[in-house]
Amino acid sequence: MILMRISITLILLFQLSTVFSSVTPAVKEPKSENPKSILMIGNSFMYYNNGVHNPLVRLIRATEELGKGHKIRLITINGSSLSWHDVNSYIKNPNIGSFSINSKNVLNKYDFTGFDMAIMQDCSQCPIHPERKDLFYEYAEKHSNLLKKNDIEPVFMMTWAYKDKPEMTKQLAEEYTLAGNKNNVLVTPVGLAYKNSMKTYPEINLYHPDNRHPSNAGTYLSAA
Repeated sequence: MILMRISITLILLFQLSTVFSSVTPAVKEPKSENPKSILMIGNSFMYYNNGVHNPLVRLIRATEELGKGHKIRLITINGSSLSWHDVNSYIKNPNIGSFSINSKNVLNKYDFTGFDMAIMQDCSQCPIHPERKDLFYEYAEKHSNLLKKNDIEPVFMMTWAYKDKPEMTKQLAEEYTLAGNKNNVLVTPVGLAYKNSMKTYPEINLYHPDNRHPSNAGTYLSAA
């Protein structure tokens, strides 16, 4: 499966979650075996640095045993929460991913075969904001149920703390893990990876100068 190569890293990060959160994740690996078509749904945390999908698909293609033909589509709205996204329209639109134009201006057409997996994230504060938390849980459940009914595996991407507000790590870890457990959905612990990386490799800056968005290194870590 696509995440098999980093399964050990995921396990270690989930062990770290017991340090930063009192909640233990129920789902610790993806159910999909080598998903070929992945949809990513989010906001600027995903699209900064030309998009997290680009390093992700390159990591996948660098793993020969996964084969070829993987495609990742990124649908983002700046500043958006899960409630902004009409996920049903994304997964039912046959025009999404139906073509590409290469550097030589050649049009390549693709048959829409649907998605195997959808990775979602909420706005950076929504899961922990007192006026948005309930909507985070509502739309995490709504989108997860819709995706499952269409044979698409939902995955939540746990976002990271602001650089100047490290206390957000524990708060976000708890809410994303609770949402994952409630919906029987895998949570990729990107926020915990940020925390661990900054402790282990403090010389690597994961943040854009605004202390919120990812640097190039942060985007690469999110993909891994």
